[in-house]
Amino acid sequence: MSIRPAVSLAMLAASWTTYAQGAAFSSLYTFPGSPEGSNPQADVTIGKGGVLYGTTVVGGSAGYGTVFSLTRPASPGGAWIPTVLHSFGGAPNDGFSPYNAGVAIGKGGVLYGTTYGGGSGFYGTVFALTPPAGVPSEPGLQWAETILYNFTGNSDGGSPQAAVVIGRGGVLYGTTNSGGTGACSGGCGTVFALTPPVSPGGPWTETVLHNFTGGPGDGASPITGVVIGSGGVLYGTTVGGGSAGYGTVFSLTPPAGGPSGPSGTWSETVLYNFTGASDGSVPAAGVAIGKGGVLFGTTYGGGTGICSGGCGTVFALTPPESQGGLWTEIVLHSFAGGSTDGAFPSAGVVFGSGAMLYGTTYSGGSAGYGTVFTLKPPGSPGGSWTETVLHNFAGGRDGAFPFAGVAIGSDGRLFGTAENGGSHACSLGCGTMFRLKP
Repeated sequence: MSIRPAVSLAMLAASWTTYAQGAAFSSLYTFPGSPEGSNPQADVTIGKGGVLYGTTVVGGSAGYGTVFSLTRPASPGGAWIPTVLHSFGGAPNDGFSPYNAGVAIGKGGVLYGTTYGGGSGFYGTVFALTPPAGVPSEPGLQWAETILYNFTGNSDGGSPQAAVVIGRGGVLYGTTNSGGTGACSGGCGTVFALTPPVSPGGPWTETVLHNFTGGPGDGASPITGVVIGSGGVLYGTTVGGGSAGYGTVFSLTPPAGGPSGPSGTWSETVLYNFTGASDGSVPAAGVAIGKGGVLFGTTYGGGTGICSGGCGTVFALTPPESQGGLWTEIVLHSFAGGSTDGAFPSAGVVFGSGAMLYGTTYSGGSAGYGTVFTLKPPGSPGGSWTETVLHNFAGGRDGAFPFAGVAIGSDGRLFGTAENGGSHACSLGCGTMFRLKP
């Protein structure tokens, strides 16, 4: 299952909502389309020196998407400097369209990511981009792409729609939206590990850690990646499957001896099954791990808002007090939609100072083009969280429809992308990069 802008919003609670006064918003860059890039859907990653790294779904020299960087201006008030680090070429020699999938920064500044399609197996790739000698983001210097793995769409998985995370020993962990041995049409998806070669230049080794089976007993069709918790346990979500068919939150526990390598059998546990009611439905984003192992995330639908099927939620999932007990879900905020609040969050939340949560909604807000929001924790345990809308996208130069979430810089500022809007002539605009100081 793929949650894309073409999906009808009709298919998929206003209390405690306030509006920020004076939140400083600025548009850093508007994507121009080909031969550069357009329509960013993935979270940005902040690298050394505050350089921003990300991907675009389309654009580039071949039209199949890009990996880009955006470098701070040399002097305050100057223009940020965009650089296309790689333009995807498509099958069979390269991937195409990194849907929802940003990049992870590894040792030596190497960027790792996935593409939804392309590659020799035509079902997507995992790639690495190695910076050139000198300043990695300097315009004109070429980054070297290496395809680490080509998915075949069979038991190894296919069509990854999410970023990878880097574990101990440089092992990459990720998900595929399809493939695997599950009984869904085209497969129910997988969680995989990709282990570096023993000697430089050797092949990377893919291992399927879990095959989703769908139905009432398991999730299906993950479109987001995993996060690594204590003991190397992986946590993630699926948009389908589960006891009610509205998606799940799951964990994958490594075999005895820990995740020093993806050998042995990993054990999956479905931590929560969404019902599609007030608790939320279709978690289109991954989870963030908070204090005490509490998981925080969003659902694209459900909740108590005015939208058909609900406008989405922000939730917390608390681990049981004793091993084997049930995890407890609490809805921290139900989006109201309309002009007073955001709707349909397609990205997760990140932690700021004071345990504040920050995120985006794909639509809703005063102009209907989405919002940036924050959630403040209660002053005492059991109290209500307070939502504040920090920015309402207007659909113009500031952007429209933020499919991705936000990243927090060292100074507390938020950085993110909007898939549409901007000053260029793509349909609905080619997208923007923004910065916001709460």
